[in-house]
Amino acid sequence: MEYLIALTLLVLVGAWVVGAYIRLHHLYVRVQGAWEKWHSAAEHRNECLGDFVAVFTCHLPQEDMLARDIRRWSEDSRRALAAQTAAPLQGRARELELTERQLRRVLRYSDRAMEATPQAGETEQLLGLYHTMALSDRLQQEEAHIYNRTVRDFNAALDEPAMRLIGPTLGFAPIDDLNGGKVGF
Repeated sequence: MEYLIALTLLVLVGAWVVGAYIRLHHLYVRVQGAWEKWHSAAEHRNECLGDFVAVFTCHLPQEDMLARDIRRWSEDSRRALAAQTAAPLQGRARELELTERQLRRVLRYSDRAMEATPQAGETEQLLGLYHTMALSDRLQQEEAHIYNRTVRDFNAALDEPAMRLIGPTLGFAPIDDLNGGKVGF
C-alpha cells in the first residue's frame, strides 16, 4: 500500500514536471518565432534605411555633417543588428536598445532633412524610398510589440510560484524584452 501511494505521488510529480516543461517550451517557441519575425522586419527596415540614406546623401553636399552622420549611424546600426543572433535576448537588451535608439536618431534626422531639403523632396525615387522606409519601420515596431507581449507571457509563466522552482531546473530563464529589461520581474 505504501509503495502504491509513493508510486502515485511519483507519477503525479512526474506528470506535473512534464506539463510544466511542455508549457514553458511552448511559450519559448512562441518567443523564438516572434523574435525571428522581429529580426527579419528589423533587417528589412535597415535595408530600406540604407537604400534611402545612399540616395538621400547624394542630394546633400559631400562635406555636409548631416550626410556624414546619417551614413555613419546607418552603417553602425546595420552592423549592430547583424551582430545580433537569431535567438531571443538573454542579457543583450542594452546593446539592442542602443542600436534601436541610434536608428530612431537616423529616422528623425532623415525626416527633418527631407523637410529642410526641398530639392530632395521633389525626387520621385527618394520619396518612394522614404515612404518604403517609413512603412518598414512601422511594421518593425508592430513586430517589436508582438515580441514584447510574448516575452511578457513567458516571463509571467516563469514568475509563477511553482515555476520559479522548476523553470531554472528545466533550463528556462527570463528573457529580456526589446525595451531593455526583463518583463515581469
